[in-house]
Amino acid sequence: MTNPNAYDQKDLLNYIREINESSDGGFALTESLEHWAGYNIYTRDQLGDYLDECVQQERDEDDIIECDDDPYYRECTSSETGDDISKSDYMDMYHQMDWDR
Repeated sequence: MTNPNAYDQKDLLNYIREINESSDGGFALTESLEHWAGYNIYTRDQLGDYLDECVQQERDEDDIIECDDDPYYRECTSSETGDDISKSDYMDMYHQMDWDR
């Protein structure tokens, strides 16, 4: 869609304004329709789908375990990082995480 109709553009702008008003100052979407056209977003539904995808991506990234917080990773890299935690300290961490190793 390269030539959105006036109704879709007005509806998109109103939708953006609704989102911004309901965000209570937490964040604000740009009201620049040129900006959204750069993402091939010309309608309310397209923006809704795009924002849903952004939220899902954030959730997926939150599910990734940070290696520095993983005791096994820290144990494996201890000789390179200078981490001087003892094997028994690692075992305590494993037990706290309910790992059976």
